[in-house]
Amino acid sequence: MGDDNEIRQLIHREAEDFLAKARSATKDIREIYDIDAEFAKTRKNRSKMVPLVTVATLVILGLVAWGITNWIQARTNAAPVDVAAFDDLNLKDLLDSAKRNENDMANAQSALQQMNFDQKSLLDSADRDYQANLETIKAKSSGAADLSAQEAAAKVDWQAKRRQIQDSYSQRIAAKKTEIAAIQAKIDKYDQRLMQQAQQQKAVLDSANQKFDFEKQQLVADYERRLADLQSLRRSDIATLTKQRENLAASLTARYNPVFKDPRMEALLAKWKAPTAFGPFSPLPAYLLQAGAFSAADATRLDASLSDFNYISGQLRKIPYINSVPGALSRLESEGLLSAASYRSALAAAATLLQDRDASIAALTTRAVAAETERDRLGWAIGSYADAQRESGFVIDPRDPSAVVLELNPSIPVAEGSLAYIVRGEKSIATLKLSLRDGKPVGSVVTTVDGESMQPFDSILVASAPTQ
Repeated sequence: MGDDNEIRQLIHREAEDFLAKARSATKDIREIYDIDAEFAKTRKNRSKMVPLVTVATLVILGLVAWGITNWIQARTNAAPVDVAAFDDLNLKDLLDSAKRNENDMANAQSALQQMNFDQKSLLDSADRDYQANLETIKAKSSGAADLSAQEAAAKVDWQAKRRQIQDSYSQRIAAKKTEIAAIQAKIDKYDQRLMQQAQQQKAVLDSANQKFDFEKQQLVADYERRLADLQSLRRSDIATLTKQRENLAASLTARYNPVFKDPRMEALLAKWKAPTAFGPFSPLPAYLLQAGAFSAADATRLDASLSDFNYISGQLRKIPYINSVPGALSRLESEGLLSAASYRSALAAAATLLQDRDASIAALTTRAVAAETERDRLGWAIGSYADAQRESGFVIDPRDPSAVVLELNPSIPVAEGSLAYIVRGEKSIATLKLSLRDGKPVGSVVTTVDGESMQPFDSILVASAPTQ
């Protein structure tokens, strides 16, 4: 029983040291794998420390459990057993063989369970790495084709890694199962009658070992419970980190790829389809430059601005935005190009109108010069005729009483507000008040003799002084 106490104390110390290291490793893992820090430090947005530390922890747990089990079994095997009472029955060898077979079977089954556990742990680690790699590829891919190619490559690597792990463990697991079957065959080959007799004799030994086995089972159950708690804590930490990473990814997506929900923006983007193409835009009309309405520097700046707009828009289109951003960029680009096209169209129309206006002005100027020349000639002829007839002048157009067109002898001075009399024969038929418009005398009717009306080429008599 002294050995039993030593065994229990040793197991207790080893268990406490192991659990302390496990708790420390778990805390270190939580401190290292901070999702915000990892996103800020590395462009891969994930750390390989979590699966590595997890696998290392599980391997260490398995090795320690296996070592403790072997040590306990070795001490149990080394415990002295008094079998003198069974010498006559020749059961010593039988019991030793049965004990060895049981120990071999327990060791083989424990090793098989450890292999299965290690294989499952590595496969789970490979699956987690593959899912994390897919998330990283989705966050960094530059397009649908690039995304599909990277996902396919990641899947091939994941499948190859799983096959490598399965191939690495399949032969060892099969060999261990064969070993277990062989041990079971050894156990089964003993005669049941002799085994029953041996079991009756071994009851004395079993009574001594029952308490030890019970305490060992309790200790194993306690360790298994603690290991289960550690594994549950690890799964909880992984789930928390995964949730944090998903929340951060969603937050970044919402920040840089928003969904516009205000009514005006929704109306602008609803059923929006980008035009097939704009341009190429034609050069600015040369007549604007010739007329001085638009300088060459202004034309150069306008073309440079349009080129810069197209370049910036093209660079933004290369970024794989999602949600409302692609439609907004397309609408913004189309509106800008439409404004540029409308502006150039307006400039072209303005150039045409300006050219037509200048042509009309030139034609009107020519006609005005010709009319002025003709008027000067007509005025000279009328003036010469008035001078020859000793008249002050003649009525040219009396249709507008407020602006009677006159032609006076250039030798007769006309002051603003002077009076003029319209004479026909020996009779005055009307009185006009004279004024100057553009240097030409014009008369307004002051009085008219009843029954008389002015006619073209009626004679004019100009008074010497204006009326007050």
